[in-house]
Amino acid sequence: MEAIIPTPGEDLLELAKRCNAVYICPKQGSVRTGPLVPYAGKDDQGRNLVGDIYLNFRRIERHPKVVLAFAEAACQKLSDQGLLDTFETVCGIPHGGRTFGQMLALVAGKKFVYADKKPKPTEAGKKQEYTWDLSQFDFEPGERVAIAEDVYNNFQNTDHTLAEIHATGANIVLLVGALNRSPIYDTTYQGLPVVAAIRQAYPEYKQDDPEVAADIVAGKLELEVKKNWARLVAAMQQ
Repeated sequence: MEAIIPTPGEDLLELAKRCNAVYICPKQGSVRTGPLVPYAGKDDQGRNLVGDIYLNFRRIERHPKVVLAFAEAACQKLSDQGLLDTFETVCGIPHGGRTFGQMLALVAGKKFVYADKKPKPTEAGKKQEYTWDLSQFDFEPGERVAIAEDVYNNFQNTDHTLAEIHATGANIVLLVGALNRSPIYDTTYQGLPVVAAIRQAYPEYKQDDPEVAADIVAGKLELEVKKNWARLVAAMQQ
């Protein structure tokens, strides 16, 4: 496959599809013929929330011009909202947020740092969780930082990220991403502006919600999304 080059004004979601980066659970009528996918959030029993749609930014990272298109779109929204001068540094959250954030910093003319990803002990059958290590970077007291992620899901893990970065002495001033698919948080979270190249809410479910319970019982849940991406693509093509 050759590098994908965006066309002027191309819709970003369609561009992501050209990168083979979008999974939409196939259905026959209302019956799912492919698996659900887990999201970075949990229900009150500690189980991952699930849904039908997944943006795999890892597939987009292979095409720098496409990452650039997402960064330019986010930067334009930041400019339109008068937010470009509110931060000095972009902090990328790995892995996709690191790639997206570095490109955003380049476009916006900002400094760039990134967190290292360290796995946390995670129970079998659940999506892997991580902590963030920023020890390789020095922050000035009160340095104004924009946190960059590839996808904002439901912001359940964002409090932890905010706490870890606040511990460096940095002052987090906004959240920016390639996609904000939260069904709840649109333009702000915890008083911080939220800006994304694509803002589109996707439904998410607890695993015992009636919309998905039978599929979960039938084993229609792919926990290793990126590892088994080819399997998901094949399910869509059947």
